[in-house]
Amino acid sequence: MQTRLIFLLLFVSLFNPVFAQQNTDAPRITFMLKNTLGYHRMFRVEGPGIAYGFTMSKRETIPCTWPVGSRLYFSRDGETTTGLILTVTAADEGKTLGTDTETMETAGIPPAKTARQTAKETVVIRLRNPSSQRRKVALISYEPDQTGNSTVIFTLAPLIGFKTVRFPVGTKLYVADDQQVNVVMSGKRIDNSKPFLTVQASDAGKTFNLP
Repeated sequence: MQTRLIFLLLFVSLFNPVFAQQNTDAPRITFMLKNTLGYHRMFRVEGPGIAYGFTMSKRETIPCTWPVGSRLYFSRDGETTTGLILTVTAADEGKTLGTDTETMETAGIPPAKTARQTAKETVVIRLRNPSSQRRKVALISYEPDQTGNSTVIFTLAPLIGFKTVRFPVGTKLYVADDQQVNVVMSGKRIDNSKPFLTVQASDAGKTFNLP
């Protein structure tokens, strides 16, 4: 009787997905995933109990709750993988992880490093509206080694209005007026003029008053 019971338990654990999942669940962590590639891209995540494809637009940031050990890949169709970007660890809890990597996005070429090891150094700063009036801001940025620019438009409350942003070291920031916005919208560049700020590693955590 005891032998039959042991055999039954082994059979259930091997062939019942629910029972197996209860015994193999990996701890999950919550973090933010930011598309730092500078263009729209498709990805695929595979890990304990999860496997799916998804897309992210340029600079999009999404919240993720993935099991430790989950792997993020480049993907052309959401089903196949074409290069490992990163593997989630317990130490990533609460962090913002980027998607850029120096690994070639070609099937069959294994990555030498994870994205966290190869990603450009980025810093977080805060922008403050020192004016007594509500202000609409057009922030144009030029990142190192990028041919294009990024434009973010937001509104800040007077005096206490803050905007938290993250950029790679060396990024040139411009608080653009209407004329500069029109120049950028026409496909031309404005980074030949003096920027409001060129991001430095020492700027991390600082607050800058907008001009």
